[in-house]
Amino acid sequence: MSLVRAFGFRIDLPRLPVLTETDLPDLTTRAQRAAGTVAPDAHHIVPPAWLWANLDAPVPGRLIEGTLPDDHHARFLLRLPRDWNGRLVVAAASGITDERTYDLYFSDFALSRGYAFAATDKGVRRAVLDADTVLMPLTPQSSLRRWTSRLQALASFARQTAKRRYGRAPEKTYAVGLSNGGFLARRAAESGFVDGAVEVSGVLWRAAKGNLLRELPAALRATARKPWNRPALRRAGMPAGDARWDPLLAHYRAIYWESSLGLFLSDLDPDYDGPAEDYDLDSRPASVRETISGFENTGDLRAPLISISGRHDFLISCAGHAESYRDLVRSRGKESLHRMLFVENASHIDSNAAAFPFVEPLMPRAHAAFEDLVAWVEKTPSASPLKTTGRSSRRRR
Repeated sequence: MSLVRAFGFRIDLPRLPVLTETDLPDLTTRAQRAAGTVAPDAHHIVPPAWLWANLDAPVPGRLIEGTLPDDHHARFLLRLPRDWNGRLVVAAASGITDERTYDLYFSDFALSRGYAFAATDKGVRRAVLDADTVLMPLTPQSSLRRWTSRLQALASFARQTAKRRYGRAPEKTYAVGLSNGGFLARRAAESGFVDGAVEVSGVLWRAAKGNLLRELPAALRATARKPWNRPALRRAGMPAGDARWDPLLAHYRAIYWESSLGLFLSDLDPDYDGPAEDYDLDSRPASVRETISGFENTGDLRAPLISISGRHDFLISCAGHAESYRDLVRSRGKESLHRMLFVENASHIDSNAAAFPFVEPLMPRAHAAFEDLVAWVEKTPSASPLKTTGRSSRRRR
């Protein structure tokens, strides 16, 4: 077992149910921005600060946080603004981040427009020991198999709580998400427990083809030594032609590929004990693929979905995830419920733009897409027409 996989150990983490309610003068991050105390996980996915949502005034309201009813392994937060527009936004955190992941990416944007906002950590627990070491306790309660049901439970709880708070249920519920949170936003649109969804850099989980358990071992083998095997990289789905992007690709290889693969293997195929780069899903027991088929994306949309993907995503390939999901939706005859936006110079997470200025952040596109989604679902004029080409404005605020 590699050192990276070794930090994914199994341990029981008993948690008692927790629920607190606090009335706050501001539910947004205005004060935290000024004090430099924004949650670390929120910083992990956002672009430079000048692209963050404008917060012209405080948004007073009630913060409810704790663990989901009947499932105290999953944490959540629910922000209910005093001046509510009658709509709810729900989200599941990306990767192994927590319920405050979207404080800057989605929550501030939604709250400033009157939406209630709820997010869950999916039941994932981890501890950061230092800059290089993350402990990821693995339990059956943290498994990817349980993530969809937790987002659905959050949506149900948030709707019931909003009804008690405001005296009326939300008129519409929308899902948003990034990466594996984007996978769950798709699942919400496929399951029909939301009225629409926006997903950014969404991971595609499919048992029969694609998925990270096939892509990442191939990418690791293609970059095992220099010079990289660029044809093999392209076969793995990774863009591999422009040397300008090589340092970013190397960054993803060093930080994300083996650690992500190790975590998912520890969850979905814990009996595998070989090198990560040698993993071959199709030669493993059929039970592994059967497990994935239990939570995989179907493409059978029941609610409108807008997808956004960067062409230079070096964690999940655009071809293997965004394009493959678009094709899956078409195969189900549901293309009328799906809009797909590809952004040429974007990658997986917007924080890459700080070190690599040529990376175009996706967050402004996600906000515009959300406004388009609401107009689409509620049949109102769009405030910000969705564009499929060109770069977003970089005017400093």
